[in-house]
Amino acid sequence: MSEAEITRKSREFYEQFQFPGRRPIDHDGLIFMRRFTQSIQQRSAPIPGRMLRVLDAGCGTGNTSVSLARQFPRVAFFGIDQSRTSLAKAKALAARTGVKNVRFRTGNLLKPLPWQDPFDVILCLGVLHHTADMKKTLANLRRSLGNGGELFLWIYGKHGRYRHSLNTRLLRLLLGKQCSLEAALDLATQFALNADNGSALRDLIGQTKTDEMQRKAFTDPVWIADQFLNPQEILIDMEGLLNLARSSGLELAQVLGMSGITAQLLGSAPLMKRFEQLSPSDQLIARDLLLKPERYFVVLRKAADGAKA
Repeated sequence: MSEAEITRKSREFYEQFQFPGRRPIDHDGLIFMRRFTQSIQQRSAPIPGRMLRVLDAGCGTGNTSVSLARQFPRVAFFGIDQSRTSLAKAKALAARTGVKNVRFRTGNLLKPLPWQDPFDVILCLGVLHHTADMKKTLANLRRSLGNGGELFLWIYGKHGRYRHSLNTRLLRLLLGKQCSLEAALDLATQFALNADNGSALRDLIGQTKTDEMQRKAFTDPVWIADQFLNPQEILIDMEGLLNLARSSGLELAQVLGMSGITAQLLGSAPLMKRFEQLSPSDQLIARDLLLKPERYFVVLRKAADGAKA
């Protein structure tokens, strides 16, 4: 499909399924809040009369933007998304909670962003892998990132999501081309919960114990649709992520929530010694191959001049 066709299909999908719905905070959410708070506190002395600026790129229903705006009332938050129905929910949420320091607007991340002033922090959480061109999207975000700013990126991982990719391929084969979206959602729910005694859902969320609220979230129609019926999902590994960032004029500043390799994980001291001799980028790739994470949560910054591939 062309870039325009992928973008159209994605927009139509999220017009019908506004994401994210209400979900309990997870481990990544806690990690994000600690690191985001640190990023804001490090920038607590802006130019007089100027508020810190944070962009939520692909904000959807605005859950993240509004929640952060409530907690950081002296920071200006902006959200952009291509789904008008999602943005309507975002604006309603901000109005309902009395949040004044957040603004939303319609836009396409594949095009230059509609703000001239740079942002101190940009969030791109669970969005990049659904775009038609990840490099173009990241380059656009980089252009809107101020010097010394940080870009929080959450993106699916190829290795940990491999079994899920097989499941979605099987589901699409079963659905065929003539199945309506409503019927597809019903069948996708049955597939996630029942196929092979629920293995499709376990392949996605693992064996982690969940409480009642989390189990309810995993059966929410919006979540099922986003995970099993999304028209565009590109998976990437750590090596690909490093190359993507570099080619977009960005560099990796920090990996969040991904434990380091230890001698116990590798199983022997000689192997650990070999690991320690690798370059920093090869250590990240080795850790990726060993741990096979379902997602990567990283902080990116502008690369030094001349570092762009």
